Amino acid sequence: MEAKSLSVVEHAHISEMQEDLTRKLKESQKVDGGSGRDMLRRSVLSTVVAENYDEAKDKLSAYVNEKSEFPAFQARVERYVQHCLDLIQAIHTKRNFPGLATLSLSKQQEIHEKVLEHFEELKQYLKHIEKVERDHKLTDVRSTVWVLQAACLAVAAVVLAIFIADLNSGLLSSLVYMVNLQLDEASTWLINAIL
Repeated sequence: MEAKSLSVVEHAHISEMQEDLTRKLKESQKVDGGSGRDMLRRSVLSTVVAENYDEAKDKLSAYVNEKSEFPAFQARVERYVQHCLDLIQAIHTKRNFPGLATLSLSKQQEIHEKVLEHFEELKQYLKHIEKVERDHKLTDVRSTVWVLQAACLAVAAVVLAIFIADLNSGLLSSLVYMVNLQLDEASTWLINAIL
């Protein structure tokens, strides 16, 4: 009878530790919950907290695969993604450790702390992936601005060239003619004044 009550107490303690771990994971996720630009982090972390590990892996892979408009993005985040997938698997393995009830309480606590460490590391690597994406978007915007600036400068150069050509052929020759006419009149007046 005493062994049975001991296993009930142990079971209650284990389930209490599991609930505590889930609560800590949710708190850790909320602290970093953030804005609309960190959708990857929120999506993957909430799925991991809910213990849907395969879905979390699928979300991460799908997110990276859909960013095909940035050619170097996938190659640049490949190692981050692989490490995130490994961390998700490590969290899964440790949270569902077979024989967890047979381990001492200190070992169980150690495993839970390791889960929290993996979760924090997963958050950091997801931040790296989001930063790489922002960098690629920024680079894309900068290159678009450069192309637009070059196009504007080319149009301005063409308009200036047309203006100079028109000035040279029409208005400039009229201006030269008017200046020559005024110089002729002034010289005629000067000669008449002298004589």
